[in-house]
Amino acid sequence: MGPEPDRLERTLAQLPDLPGVYMMIGADGRILYIGKAVSLRNRVRSYFQDSAAHAYRTQKMVERVVDVRTVVVTNEIEALILEANLIKRHQPPFNVRLRDDKRYPYLKVTNEPFPRVVFTRFVKDDGARYFGPYTNAKALRELIDLVRLVFPLRTCREPIDGRRKRPCLQYHIKRCLAPCVGYQSETEYDAMIDEVVLFLEGKQDSLLARLQHEMSDAAEHLNFEAAARLRDRIVHVRRVTEGQMVVWRSRLDMDLIAAARSQGQACVQVFLVRGGKLIGQEFFILDGVHDQPEEELISEFLVQFYTARTASAYEQPAISAYTRVARDQEPAVPEKARVRARGSSAAAAAIPKEVLVQTLPGEDHGVIESWLSEVKGQRVRILQPQRGERAEYLRLVRKNAEQNLKAFLVHQEVQESAQARALTELADALELPAPPHRIECYDISNIQGTNPVASMVVFVEGRAKKSDYRKFKIQYDKGPNDFAMMQETLRRRLRYLRHETDDTLNKTEKELAKKEKFNKKPDLLLIDGGKGQLGAVVEVIDEFDMTGIPVAGLAKEHEWLYVPGNPDPIVLAPNSPGLHLIMRIRDEAHRFAVTYHRQRRAKAMTQSKLDALAGVGPVRRKRLLAEFGSVAAIKRASVDEIAAVKGMTATLAAQVKNALEGDS
Repeated sequence: MGPEPDRLERTLAQLPDLPGVYMMIGADGRILYIGKAVSLRNRVRSYFQDSAAHAYRTQKMVERVVDVRTVVVTNEIEALILEANLIKRHQPPFNVRLRDDKRYPYLKVTNEPFPRVVFTRFVKDDGARYFGPYTNAKALRELIDLVRLVFPLRTCREPIDGRRKRPCLQYHIKRCLAPCVGYQSETEYDAMIDEVVLFLEGKQDSLLARLQHEMSDAAEHLNFEAAARLRDRIVHVRRVTEGQMVVWRSRLDMDLIAAARSQGQACVQVFLVRGGKLIGQEFFILDGVHDQPEEELISEFLVQFYTARTASAYEQPAISAYTRVARDQEPAVPEKARVRARGSSAAAAAIPKEVLVQTLPGEDHGVIESWLSEVKGQRVRILQPQRGERAEYLRLVRKNAEQNLKAFLVHQEVQESAQARALTELADALELPAPPHRIECYDISNIQGTNPVASMVVFVEGRAKKSDYRKFKIQYDKGPNDFAMMQETLRRRLRYLRHETDDTLNKTEKELAKKEKFNKKPDLLLIDGGKGQLGAVVEVIDEFDMTGIPVAGLAKEHEWLYVPGNPDPIVLAPNSPGLHLIMRIRDEAHRFAVTYHRQRRAKAMTQSKLDALAGVGPVRRKRLLAEFGSVAAIKRASVDEIAAVKGMTATLAAQVKNALEGDS
């Protein structure tokens, strides 16, 4: 599909002279580049002028553009935020962007009665407080463990409604003060949450002063047990504080940001200074840098970094449809007005008064400063120190960025080299025309034919691509027959590889193939099994006339490979990189299948006879079980007792009673 000049010219002629965001669209419908402009008309049209002198990379992007989409906003700040969120969502190849930023973890203080501190990778506007993003998930989990050690917060998801009669083990080991049974009031718990927030914001001096006051007050009232708990908390906080490096004697809040570039990659290092102390440091690898100017790199990073840090508290209503982030998978909890009221405070705490950078962000300097100032509620300055103490510390940040980039490149080179060797060795062993770019592996999981499922895992260039993983609920129901189940799985998969001109593939299936990425042809099909499984798969491949797709089976007993037409196994050396790769792929397919099978089995085991009753939905079912304790108890109860449950009627109670008695 080639460019459509008339269509593009019509679009360019209709561009508004208003601020907004533009998206450059390629021939395949993919977004190539996202940018912002004070005047969409002037900015976008400048790309396509004959006299325009673009950088090589920009010129290549313009050559691929067939259409331009625009979103008009009110002002430059809205355009700034919208651009950052759209880049995060669509990951356009010609933009500077945080590598895998959608996966960065956050620490979340939930918005519910008696809040919890949890690990999450999803940020949403739910009134909770988010701290992050962090680049090291392990370090974040260690921080959460430290918080729970210092502050006895609840970790359970159990609703605190006064119905629990006795505390759990966490209370007895002094890791929770049992608010679930009334041993700790909500006011006392909220005071502890405030202390947690001070701790996470790096305000340890304020926290220590508060804890000292509470300890003295508890001792004066002869509450020595509470005073001892506060004393232990003070000791833990001081240990953390002593390990923090004092950067400035004055109590300054600032972020120091510097970048290093090499081999087409860039690393941005961030030092977080609060109260004059270095409370944390993170580094981020950027994609799409290439020949981008230094000021543009810093500008894009600042917007994306601070958009992520303030996403839960700052959202422009006019563009909310475009700035929504991935929704948290946790079930909804009652909102807590006290926490929601502090939403803007959470954003303000994430932004310091000063941001020190090695290069000022060019023409966006003033817009970014205005945006950060608006979020914080006071003036925020972006500065480039030239001399003195601040310049020295910024050089230290730059050295850290260089070191982290060097380590990343070495790791990347080693990893890519190992994967290349493994793929080349696998291609030689299986006599493939080239190293397999895309490998798909399938596995079946069931117990004597019950709850059968299949998994499909995908490895691209030797790396797992989890977004392309698929799981299948097997429809075959004639007992344990792994061969038939594998054939069903491959039929459901391979039908999407047929050419779109194939009349047997209806329009719905074609659309699904594109949506589900099922139309990507594998370079190797790997089956978890030996000759039997392989033979069953070959039958399906012949049936679909797709003999050009290489297929191999990996037998578990000796880790031997089998290929069609060769009765003898292919034996790879035990220390072979190729063998290690296919074993890793096979084990991943097995893990994925077993996990799904366990989920189905657990769901089947927890279903009761109430699930099949018409008129008894999840709410009524939950109320009945909460009132009587079990299905057997409901069966023993009278119709009047069942009808007395909230939400039930006499007619529905009689139906439930008759259904349960008739099932015996």
